[in-house]
Amino acid sequence: MKKPTIAVIGGSQEKTFKQIGSKFGCMVLFHGGKVRNGASKKEFRPIIKKADCVVINLGACGHVTMDVVKELCKDTGTKIVFQEGFGASGAITAGLNALSLQMAG
Repeated sequence: MKKPTIAVIGGSQEKTFKQIGSKFGCMVLFHGGKVRNGASKKEFRPIIKKADCVVINLGACGHVTMDVVKELCKDTGTKIVFQEGFGASGAITAGLNALSLQMAG
């Protein structure tokens, strides 16, 4: 079975997110969420296309980034989860829980 892929948007600890994702048996794609001159779809599209689920860390993302990512997830049918704060374990767990609920339902 293929490892689930979770995209985490927002934060600054890419290495930590990837390490915790590995411990939980998933692959993590990461984007810090900060963009200059407003977020563009082409910046996020490749990440979202590869992800089974996207987790947005609300404490580490701007509104424009959230709106762009939300729209791309809607377009691609990718599950999206909004996580309070910006902790790695919480974000990975939220993504995996959303995927397991999606598979069960």
